[in-house]
Amino acid sequence: MRNHRGFTLIELLISLVVLGIVTASLFKLVTTSQRVSRAQTERVTLQSNIRAGAIVIPSELRQINAISGGGARNDILSALTAGATTLQFRATRGLGFVCTTPIAAGTELRIYGPPAAAWAPFNYSGLRVPQGTRDGAFVFLEGADPNISSDDSWLQVGITNVTTGNCADGSSGYVLTISPAAPTLATAALRSPVRTFEVMEYGLYSSGGEYWLGARSVSAGEATMQPVLGPLTSDGVSFSFLDGTGTATTDAGLVKSIQVTLKGLTDQAIVVGSNTKTAYVRDSLVSQVVLRNALR
Repeated sequence: MRNHRGFTLIELLISLVVLGIVTASLFKLVTTSQRVSRAQTERVTLQSNIRAGAIVIPSELRQINAISGGGARNDILSALTAGATTLQFRATRGLGFVCTTPIAAGTELRIYGPPAAAWAPFNYSGLRVPQGTRDGAFVFLEGADPNISSDDSWLQVGITNVTTGNCADGSSGYVLTISPAAPTLATAALRSPVRTFEVMEYGLYSSGGEYWLGARSVSAGEATMQPVLGPLTSDGVSFSFLDGTGTATTDAGLVKSIQVTLKGLTDQAIVVGSNTKTAYVRDSLVSQVVLRNALR
């Protein structure tokens, strides 16, 4: 008869101890991998948010016209203070060209539309079709002497309605209802440029104890900002206005570039380095945008 000998109690205890050590090691390895993976994900998200902000804001700001001595034509509408956390400006939405001599009353403006017009290079182009009440426009007026620019001007008009209609040459176009009436509009020549714009505001937006880059359309009547990206630190958005020498200025007519600072924050606290304690990680990015007409 065979002797069926089993494990002794000591052998079982040793096996359990070894199994416990291996399990604990595997658990620590998995936990560490999860912490590292989460930390890397948070860092990548943080850097992506900051980079996205450095693309979104400059793409809008590059359309700003900061005209020296331009008065009402200047697109920067905010008071220029050091470290400003908001910026309100006229954001370009499209470019068109006058296709019919405006009526004397100055209550209507017709520009070429996107369909195949007789003068295809003059078709309206931009981010979107002009919208009534939301958009305004600047119409170029040629001065008495076409050989000089000092007597040229841009006339600002309000748009209350937009429909489609025919141009003087039979091409399809957009009919902009202008209010209040601008009789000077009647002096606009055929194919004069028309720049449509929307008043926008970007800045630091706070909600629920967190901070974001926010945006709102002032022209559309949006009362509060909507979050664009984040989260950011409590001082996560700031604008600095620089003249042609790179010196800070409070005169909008002297602004040649705008410096934008974004300070991001991870959404969750993560382990930093070899420490076992968690903390929120910060990162920042500074970008400088040279304005469209910035002649130094």
